[in-house]
Amino acid sequence: MVWRLSIALLITLIVAQMIFAAWPGLDLLVSRLFVDGTGRFVAAQTVVATANDLLREAMEMATAAALVFTMLLWAGRFGSHAALRCAIFLSANLVLAPGVIVNLLLKAHLGRARPVQVTEFGGTAQFTPAWQISDQCARNCSFTSGEVSLAATLALCAVVLLWPRFTPGGRLAMLVTAIGFVLCSVLLRIALGRHFLSDAVFSVLISACVALGLYLVLLKKKTPQGRLDLRGADLRTPRAPRPVAQA
Repeated sequence: MVWRLSIALLITLIVAQMIFAAWPGLDLLVSRLFVDGTGRFVAAQTVVATANDLLREAMEMATAAALVFTMLLWAGRFGSHAALRCAIFLSANLVLAPGVIVNLLLKAHLGRARPVQVTEFGGTAQFTPAWQISDQCARNCSFTSGEVSLAATLALCAVVLLWPRFTPGGRLAMLVTAIGFVLCSVLLRIALGRHFLSDAVFSVLISACVALGLYLVLLKKKTPQGRLDLRGADLRTPRAPRPVAQA
């Protein structure tokens, strides 16, 4: 199952790159769907902007809570070994995907201007395709989207960690909810002129790659289930006590 997902993710990455490399204007075409006759992003002047801010703040609070809980679990040595690995899985995803890869590496160094900054939508910067290094933005640039990556990371981690606890019907409902949550974040960022479609697409794919890699490192084990038992023995097994230093 994991390897089929890996192959599917790799194919999706290749196809997405081929599409945006062959048709860079797709970004402008999609963004134009959200502007008025003067080229302004209409949603930026409505309650949609407030909804985006509330969603971002909620995700940031969830991230902070996850990081604090993981540190407390690590330092306090309470809970099972499996619970700690799950907490580390969540926190590591949040730090690596939206934190290190998206914000510290891509957004800080590729220099892609946001939609509201390019000349096609009333700005002064030049539009540049995805992955192209540019000097059109100095800081907090467009490629890729930190908020979409954060939304995708939270959704992916929730699906991975909660999957064993749901029935097939519950899993379908969880998948639909997770996809809807990520799509909501994507639409908000595009509608407000903060990001292009390719920013959002590659943010989701980056989060998926990180989640898959960390799953293989932290949660997969050689059992009939192929992963930590998040409903049974693994969660009930206490962690070994911290060794006491000899005087």
